[in-house]
Amino acid sequence: MKFWGIPFLILAVAWPSAWPSRVQAAEEKAPELSAGLAVAFQAKAGGETDHTVRPNFMLFVPAGEAASPFVAPGPFTAEWEGVIHLDLRDRFIFQAELNGSLKLELNGKPVMEETGTGGMTEPTKRIRLNSRSNTLKATYTAPENGDAFFRLYWSTPDYGNEPIPARFLKHVANENTAKGTALRRGRQLAAEHRCFKCHAAEVTKGGMPELAMDAPTFEGIGSRRGIDWMADWVLNPKKLRPSAKMPAMLHGATAAADAKAIAAYLGTLKSTQSVSVVEADASAISSGQALFKQLNCAACHTLVSESVVPGKLALGQARRKFGKAGVLAAFLKNPQAHYRWIRMPNFALNDEEANALAAYLFLEATPAKGNPPPSDVSLIASGKKLVATIGCLNCHELKSENEFSVAAIADLAKGCLAESPAEASVRFGFAAEERLALQQFLDEGRASLGQANLAEFAQRQTADSNCTQCHGQMENVPLFEVLGGKLKPEWAEKLLGGTLGKRPRPWLHARMPAFPARAKGLAKGLAMLHGHSPVTPKEPAIDLEKAKIGRQLVSANGGFFCFSCHAIGSLKPAQVFDAQGINLAQIGDRLLPEYFRRWMSNPLRVDPQTKMPAYFNQGQSALFEILDGDAGQQIEALHHYIRQGGAMVPPEAPGQ
Repeated sequence: MKFWGIPFLILAVAWPSAWPSRVQAAEEKAPELSAGLAVAFQAKAGGETDHTVRPNFMLFVPAGEAASPFVAPGPFTAEWEGVIHLDLRDRFIFQAELNGSLKLELNGKPVMEETGTGGMTEPTKRIRLNSRSNTLKATYTAPENGDAFFRLYWSTPDYGNEPIPARFLKHVANENTAKGTALRRGRQLAAEHRCFKCHAAEVTKGGMPELAMDAPTFEGIGSRRGIDWMADWVLNPKKLRPSAKMPAMLHGATAAADAKAIAAYLGTLKSTQSVSVVEADASAISSGQALFKQLNCAACHTLVSESVVPGKLALGQARRKFGKAGVLAAFLKNPQAHYRWIRMPNFALNDEEANALAAYLFLEATPAKGNPPPSDVSLIASGKKLVATIGCLNCHELKSENEFSVAAIADLAKGCLAESPAEASVRFGFAAEERLALQQFLDEGRASLGQANLAEFAQRQTADSNCTQCHGQMENVPLFEVLGGKLKPEWAEKLLGGTLGKRPRPWLHARMPAFPARAKGLAKGLAMLHGHSPVTPKEPAIDLEKAKIGRQLVSANGGFFCFSCHAIGSLKPAQVFDAQGINLAQIGDRLLPEYFRRWMSNPLRVDPQTKMPAYFNQGQSALFEILDGDAGQQIEALHHYIRQGGAMVPPEAPGQ
């Protein structure tokens, strides 16, 4: 017994210490998962297969358009691959709404093979998914005619059909996705740096939206920018703004002198508009500081007293750049006035707000040098000649003759893309990976410039506009990941363009900024990215009998008392308990029908931060006497009532 007991004891002691190392080794070998699913697009007409990553498992491609910028327009196949990564195991039923064919495999087993013409497929049997990673493979085949789309839904007994949330979708990056990412990176860099303003390219109208990007107009720039700042900017844009797209165009011994000459000439281009006087008293500065916080300016900017943060624009140059607080206030009121594609959004500030914010930013900024404007006639003439000859007017608008010719792209290893550009070349300061991406794109992907592909445009622009710095981060600001499947594109375009007229949530301190140049493409692209048409399909006529039942459901007499928190047209909320809701008269124009039904079924499932209570449970309503307590029918009645918009008859008040 002693002989066998000792080794057994040793094994029992050693085992716990040995086991974790094996687990760790297994985990180290597991491939790293990245967000989204890998997708391979192949046009039916043939050509190269394009590989990319999409955040959602859904798709919409309008008839006759290309599924990807790198495949030909028309019918196509899309192969999706990745994992559904869950925290807990569960059993799900899957169902698809599609036009085309969809084959789906989960954990190596076929679970769906359906062809649809726009409606919902039959639900699958209940399928068990494990905690952690469940492999997903799917092939979608577009129809020969009509729009190509699919949206896959899952459900459990606890909640109804919903798209698989993007946070659960992962993939393992590989050489194919890396190539697709590099091509798209090069394409974006070429458009944003306006390569084709100086280099010839055959681009048709309706191509990549960023190709329409202009640069700030030179008309009246002398009244909007400080001369010393312009000289520094022209000499080295990236020194003032590391993210600058404008290249350094001047080199050699005369560069600094040439920059001063250009600035001197631009300083003579004055505007006739008057500049308002900004009072920099303590009250205005305090209001500006509060507004800076309220608008979440820190999402994109740092103050001069703060450390430099990569990807954020420091505001320490505000005085030198704008010269007068009144000029900055005018800019804050309408950032797009002289540059449509500026990243700075329009917050619809009134005069008082713009002046207060300008006063605060000027207080924090580095003082201007205060040098008088140059008056040397020969210096100004030299600057005018340089503006006409070095390529400034290829991007900047000015009523003056442009003497710079457009050249074809020749050797990609030379000029702008050279590791060490020649002295005569403009210098963008591209990193090594950016040069490689540009070279790959210009070699293989230039034809893609003719394809708009608004879904990918939306991906690029939401990232560039820092949308997620507010959505999902600030209290009471909706999650961004659901917006494309939530808002009707026409309403979203007005929201993004700043033309709604009325704010949907006027009581919130946060306010939605406007991006007028991007609004239409963003609204349509977000819808397509979530599997919806860029034009809201025509809805059935309003059923007035159902609408009457809907009115009863929102009332306080035997209904859900919806107007306790929600206004209904001119009827104000009766008793807001926690948070006010959006006016119900705006909902019909605002929300996609599918989203409205999903939201009403289980608001907390859609947005865990919402204050909206759940009135339905597993298809049943607490109001049994109305439509037999059927949740689906009651939600449909509510939708018909809400769709009446301004024509809605308010419900009876309590006791009436």
